Amino acid sequence: MGIIESVQQYDLNIPAGGAQAIDVAGDRVQFLSATDPFAQIEIRPNFAQGNISLRPGQGFRFSEQVTRWVVFNRSTVALSGYLLIGSGDFFDQRISGDVNVLDNSKSRTLSGDAFLAYIYLLPAAGESAHTQVWNPAGSGVRAVIRQFSASSAVAGAITLASHTSPLSTLSPQGNPKSRYLTVGRATKLESRVQSSAALIAATNNIYATQIAAGGKASEVFTSPLILDPGVGMIVRLEGAAGAAVTVNAEVEEVAI
Repeated sequence: MGIIESVQQYDLNIPAGGAQAIDVAGDRVQFLSATDPFAQIEIRPNFAQGNISLRPGQGFRFSEQVTRWVVFNRSTVALSGYLLIGSGDFFDQRISGDVNVLDNSKSRTLSGDAFLAYIYLLPAAGESAHTQVWNPAGSGVRAVIRQFSASSAVAGAITLASHTSPLSTLSPQGNPKSRYLTVGRATKLESRVQSSAALIAATNNIYATQIAAGGKASEVFTSPLILDPGVGMIVRLEGAAGAAVTVNAEVEEVAI
């Protein structure tokens, strides 16, 4: 008996706003995965005016055979991923796709892209403590901050903001979560600190809370903070001059 169904995987490498043509017959298509978790493609079958948009994990079955697929990258960054085209049954596993592509926590750790940043500063007497996760310009990665905590022995206000300049002093780098499995690579991000008589002005204040003496501010973001190259997350301790502050952050690197 001859083979009546077949599927094949195709590499997608499309610049932002660009397109890629795939000449193959089939009636089903599935966007398997992409390096950018927010990727979106638009598919036009057989030069048709109509189209369908897909995110990683989604697929579509057409009512007749398609012989040419034009795939448009609707994301603002270059797309690298995989597309499945063919005939026969395969399924939309969008829920699994969300877990594996958008979260992908275990894979990030195993690949050495997940880090824990520990930052501590005891400021000069009468000055305020500032700490920062800094993504240097030209790093080639985006920093994804999923959660952070900040604590101090003195009561005060913990504020978090974006900042477009690095703080003055480089602190020890973050350690990869894979350190216990392999040696692990060094992060491209930087941990920085600065002691200042006046609070450093921030570009965009996005979080503030009060802590008691010996207390801690801790947040797990439902939607993570993302820092492009040349942007940092600055954490300040306000109203507690001369007090030390400790910050811990869970950070992942995603290639641009």
